[in-house]
Amino acid sequence: MIDKQDFEAYADFKRFNANVADTWDAALCEAISLSGQPPMTIKLLDYGCGDGKYFHHLVSNRGLSAENVHGVEVSSRRVQRCQEMGWANASLIEGTGPLPYKDASFDIINMMEVIEHIPAEQGARTVSDLRRILRPGGMLLISTPNYPIKRFYDWSDALLHRKWSRLRDDPTHVTHFSDKRLRHLLEQSFSDVQARPFKHGYLYKRIKSPWLMHKLFFLCTA
Repeated sequence: MIDKQDFEAYADFKRFNANVADTWDAALCEAISLSGQPPMTIKLLDYGCGDGKYFHHLVSNRGLSAENVHGVEVSSRRVQRCQEMGWANASLIEGTGPLPYKDASFDIINMMEVIEHIPAEQGARTVSDLRRILRPGGMLLISTPNYPIKRFYDWSDALLHRKWSRLRDDPTHVTHFSDKRLRHLLEQSFSDVQARPFKHGYLYKRIKSPWLMHKLFFLCTA
């Protein structure tokens, strides 16, 4: 069993593929366009960059400069994987303390499937620090599983598709967000918080309620 905060063990347990969702890419392109800058000049931080899932897409497909794409991670194993792929600006951070960047350092921050790994009492401080390092008008892309509907899909996959491992929730998910709870957290730091499509799930396709979305995904303006 993996300890809730043993992210080195988690790095070996869960590897990330390089598939980029079209819905995430659409939100990224929107953020790039709204920045009013050429992609080569945009500075982006991938907070919780994992195994470097987004790096090559950002540089090769969206035209960002490799030197302007930064990543931070709490797992030294994952940072090493990122650096081995050529991501020079992927670096290790400890916990959720203040980030080692000056105020208004970035135009875009990407935070996909990370906030649920942060203890609830530290979540607001983390989001506030991300707001600090965004320039005025900069944007945060953030996603997280939508609880409790996420657990419904876990059980559905287990019973219908025999994916029995889904019966046990991810042990590193220490904070569970609903649409209302995540909006409330983000609105403490951001002037504009807007939902974007990401992973809806089949229940949402039938009943268009935020409560039924499989994943929550917001584009937040500083």
